[in-house]
Amino acid sequence: MRPDRTGRAGTATLVMGASAQLLFSSVACADEPAQDDSAARQTTSAAGTEQHEYFGSDQFVGDEVIVSAVVTEVLGKKSFVLDGGEYGDESLLVLSAENADALRKGDVIQVSGIVERFRLADYRDRYGLLDDGAYRSYADEEFLVAQDIWQDVPASWGTTTPPS
Repeated sequence: MRPDRTGRAGTATLVMGASAQLLFSSVACADEPAQDDSAARQTTSAAGTEQHEYFGSDQFVGDEVIVSAVVTEVLGKKSFVLDGGEYGDESLLVLSAENADALRKGDVIQVSGIVERFRLADYRDRYGLLDDGAYRSYADEEFLVAQDIWQDVPASWGTTTPPS
């Protein structure tokens, strides 16, 4: 009986085919941003009309979330308040490393960030929170440390995928 020579050729064809598929898959995904799989944080986002109460308890502290809401007040250069009714709290404090100067009351924005518990002393210097009275009502509440902010967001976006 002769040894089957197609075994190696078949394997080579399979490897070449898999390599080609990987190459085309990589090219197809080239426009997508690279994801860091080593990140330990969980990203939480609601789709459609389903909303999570991210800020109603400490359940989501440490998680990355994406919210879409109306700006109800700009407190300072790096802090503002969103209508948080859909997310478990009437008013949602947001602190941002970027200036919030361009935000205005009534703007619909989308924000991604990490849910944290607010303690004024922990954030005062880093975010320039000078008026203690403006932040007193947020003491020991969950709030959002913004990573990205998108302005001029259609109100119908809810908490789906953020714009590119």
